[in-house]
Amino acid sequence: MKHILLFFLFSGSLFAQKTQFIQLRQNIKDKNKLANSLTLIDRREDKTIGIVSHRKDPYEVKFEKEDLEKLFSDWFLEDNKVQGNTKYFLMLEDLKVKDIPTERSVMGHLEMQISTFLKRNDKYYFLKKIKISKDYPQKDHAYITRAIAAKISSELANTIKDSYTEAGLNIPVSETDLGNYEKLISEQLPIYTSQSFTDGVYRDYKSFAEQNPDKELTVRKNKDGAIKGVKRVDGYDNLSKDVFAIIDNGIAYKKTPISIIEIEKDNEGIFIMASQEEIFPQYSSTPIIVGAGAAGAIGGLVVGVINVAATKIRRQNAQYYRVGIDKLTGNYILPEGFDKTK
Repeated sequence: MKHILLFFLFSGSLFAQKTQFIQLRQNIKDKNKLANSLTLIDRREDKTIGIVSHRKDPYEVKFEKEDLEKLFSDWFLEDNKVQGNTKYFLMLEDLKVKDIPTERSVMGHLEMQISTFLKRNDKYYFLKKIKISKDYPQKDHAYITRAIAAKISSELANTIKDSYTEAGLNIPVSETDLGNYEKLISEQLPIYTSQSFTDGVYRDYKSFAEQNPDKELTVRKNKDGAIKGVKRVDGYDNLSKDVFAIIDNGIAYKKTPISIIEIEKDNEGIFIMASQEEIFPQYSSTPIIVGAGAAGAIGGLVVGVINVAATKIRRQNAQYYRVGIDKLTGNYILPEGFDKTK
C-alpha cells in the first residue's frame, strides 16, 4: 500500500509540470529577396532550456519540435517563398531559463546568446550577435512563462530580419573555427591589432573596428583646439546619421547621449569609464552638469557643445563603472550593479 501511494505521488508530480512552448510565428521575410536559406547551428552543450514557474506551477520551456534545424528552416521557408542566393546561419550559443528565489516568491530569469552569419565561398562572415541576461519579477508580469517565451521568439525573429541588411565584418571564418569565432575575428580587427588609431569621425562600430573614418565628417574644435563636436567637411550640418566614436590626435572618444568619453584599452579589450547617467540619461533623477548644449547629442550628431574638461570634472561627483565595448558589435557590456532602470 505504501509503495502504491508513493507511485501516485510521484506520478502526480510528473503530471503537475506543464510545458511552455516557444512559438516561431513572427514574420522573418527578407524584403529584398536575397536570402536563400536559414540554417540553425546549435552549439549548446545542454539542449534543455530549463524550467520556470508561473506562480507556483513549474513550466518546462521548449521549442515546439525536437528537430530544431528543420523547425527553423521551415520557419524561414514559410515566409520566404521567393529566394535569392545568400545562405544565412543562426548560431544558438546559449538558451537557459530558471527560477530565482526572492524574499516572498520566485522570479524568472533568461540567459540567451545567438549570433548570425552568412556563407560565401565556403567561408562564414559574422553579421550580428545578441546576449541577454534578464530577470522577470512576478510583480511585473502577469504570466512569466509566456513573457519569457515571447521574448525568446521576438529576439530570434528580430535578429534574423536585421541580419538581412547587416553589412557585417569582412573577416572569413572556416566552419571548423566557428566555435572560436569571436577570438579569431577580433584578433584581425585593426582597432585591436594596430599600435595607433586613425584620426577621424566614425559613424558606426564597423567603421571604427576596421579603422575607416568617414570622409564626409570631421572633428569640430574651438579656437583653443578643444573638441566641440563634429561637422561635415563642406560645413553643413547633417542630423540624419549618428556617430559612434571620434579619434583626435590618436585618442579615441566614445559618444554617449550627453558627452564624449575617452576610450581606454587593456588586455580584455576596449572600454569606457562611465556613470549610469551618461549611458542612460533618461533614467536619471538628478541633474547632470555638462557643457552648454551637450543635450543636442541625443539622437543625432554631436551638434551641441561637448566640453571634454567638464566630463573629466564630473568624475569627482559620480560613481563610475568600467563599461566594456563588445569586440564584434560595439554594444555596451554592462557590469553588475549598472542598472539602467534604476
